[in-house]
Amino acid sequence: MGLLNSALQIGRSALMSYQGALQTVGSNISSAGSPDYTRLAPQLDPIQGSLVANDLQPGAGVALTDIQRYVDEALEGRLRLAIGGEQSAGARQTTLAQVESFFDDVSGAGVGSQLSEFFRRFSDVENTAEDRAIRDLTVSGGVQLANSFRSLRAQLLQLGEDIDGQIADVVTRADDIARQIAELNAQITTGEAGRRGQATALRDQRDGLLRDLSELVDVIVREQPDGAINVYIGSEALVQAAVSRGLVAVTEIEGEFPRTTVRFADTNQQIEVRGGRLEGLIIARDQDAYGRIAALDELAAALIHDVNRVHADGQGLIGFDEVIGTNDVLAADAVLDSASAGLATAPRSGSFFITVADDATHTPVAYRIDVTLDGTAADTTLQSLVDSINTQVIGVTASVTSDGRLSLVADPGVSFTFGWDGQHFREDSSGVLAALGINTFFTGTDANNIGVSEALQADSSLLAAGSVFLPGDGTNAGRIAQLDTTPSARLAGVPITAYYNGITNTVAVAGAAANADVEAASAVLSSLAAQKEAISGVNLDEEAIALLKYERAFQGATRYVTVVERLLGELVALLR
Repeated sequence: MGLLNSALQIGRSALMSYQGALQTVGSNISSAGSPDYTRLAPQLDPIQGSLVANDLQPGAGVALTDIQRYVDEALEGRLRLAIGGEQSAGARQTTLAQVESFFDDVSGAGVGSQLSEFFRRFSDVENTAEDRAIRDLTVSGGVQLANSFRSLRAQLLQLGEDIDGQIADVVTRADDIARQIAELNAQITTGEAGRRGQATALRDQRDGLLRDLSELVDVIVREQPDGAINVYIGSEALVQAAVSRGLVAVTEIEGEFPRTTVRFADTNQQIEVRGGRLEGLIIARDQDAYGRIAALDELAAALIHDVNRVHADGQGLIGFDEVIGTNDVLAADAVLDSASAGLATAPRSGSFFITVADDATHTPVAYRIDVTLDGTAADTTLQSLVDSINTQVIGVTASVTSDGRLSLVADPGVSFTFGWDGQHFREDSSGVLAALGINTFFTGTDANNIGVSEALQADSSLLAAGSVFLPGDGTNAGRIAQLDTTPSARLAGVPITAYYNGITNTVAVAGAAANADVEAASAVLSSLAAQKEAISGVNLDEEAIALLKYERAFQGATRYVTVVERLLGELVALLR
């Protein structure tokens, strides 16, 4: 009877083991289309049998001792990094494609074309200084150029704000994934506690969430003895066992730019983001959107400064009856080159000329106004400048407006000009006229608020094309035209147009680099994904072979049990 019992036990173990093996194969086949599924393999081990005749020891059947997940943790880690790298590069690529479209001047209405046209029109004025139509076109060209600057800046600002909004959405998604991972940790540790086998389906879900999280930010994963995992961002833990610290997006305004940072929810500690879509978006926002705004503002500020500095030294076809500066000071008693004055361009020690002419006789009388800015008690303020003009100049009254600007008003019957002593060209060596916005072409301080003087838009005869107030003189217009190729001190010696071309070239180079980064990252990811598929993926051909093998084994075990059962019946019959 012992022999028959052993035989039945062999059959029983075979039936149960191959039933489990068939279930495993069935799971593989049914889940072949799931991207997160990890291939399983039944582990069948022989059972040691008892001694029989002649001290022989046959086996006691087979046992399903384990179900193995085919997963390479090191490869999974590299795959997560590759996923993050591709997502980061892709985010920058998308942004740079938009930035390139902003700088693409196919229509001729962009900043680059408008810059070239602007300086060319001043060359036309140089040759035809008294032509009102040419003057009108030049002023109109300045308005179009200013509009192009503001439009381009607004596009970049909107792009940066849109990206910043995406960062907040990504952080919300990452926080939700971290919470789900923590919940699965709890389920896995509970499901595996006291058992040999793994909670394979739950682990597959968790691995899928880890890959989803790595799309958003680089993470480091460490598995614990109880089956839970700890997830780190850099050196800081995000998930520990069943607890997620949580992620929040905090938006702060820096100047005019909103910037969203990623922080831990429990401590509000800012996270240094690396990899993933978050890194790509942050770089795209700071470098490709807001960063281009900074370069554009530098260019516009240099254009305003350089053109205004030359324009302030010239004369139009007529003199001024009244002029009010476009730039204000914060305090009339503040030294003009100090931060307390708040001027975008600081003047320096020097002098300028105000020339007053009788409207009837056109006889000029020139007055030199000195500006002292050498750090002494005699340094010039707006109020002291007004006092100096009122003391020295006959026929012109100076004052400080209620909003801190310089106002100059001619007496009846006279007009005044700058940059001319009645016979010769006189440069404003102090730069105070341009700094205060007197007799200037542009208004504003950067690409955000650049504009053209309302007085010039109303009367182009005030365009300061001349330098000696003679009919047909366009010398000053020629000086402005030459700024196209003249090194600009505000741009580290780079000419204005060349500086803009440098910005566009930088954008193009960055776009090409982003495309290359995406291609490289995609190639690495594809290679690693293929390696993972070879290890963890389901091969239906192999599973079909395994299915046939286990089916035959199960059928054989069934036949074997049937035979043993018949023999047992015969034995019982003999005993009766």
